[in-house]
Amino acid sequence: MPADDDALMRFKLRISGKNADVAIFNDRVVWHMGRGLSASKLAAGALALTVGVSLAATGVRSGKSGSEMIPMKSITVVATKRDGMLNTIVSVTSSGGTIGLRVAHSDAEAIRQLLNRLISGS
Repeated sequence: MPADDDALMRFKLRISGKNADVAIFNDRVVWHMGRGLSASKLAAGALALTVGVSLAATGVRSGKSGSEMIPMKSITVVATKRDGMLNTIVSVTSSGGTIGLRVAHSDAEAIRQLLNRLISGS
């Protein structure tokens, strides 16, 4: 994903066996899936992405590369739920469905707070 100076937060996830770069901006959440799978990125501990019902709605498909975007104005709810000893799922609900971002416990609260702040306009 090209670097944009206005990204408020960036992190990595896994979607369908591929690395995804996620960026949160003032007006949108964007993720980009590359074509290949890098063993060095896997070894570096890239995080997993659990995708809910919005998988079909957002157009993210396994085996494809590309970018997807959720406008901040379409996000209605952001919630967290522990997922094992190391991860938390940050559920982002929008008009297209729910996407579960599976991140480290230490990152989950910061992501939730940032998204809630942005959707409330504060």
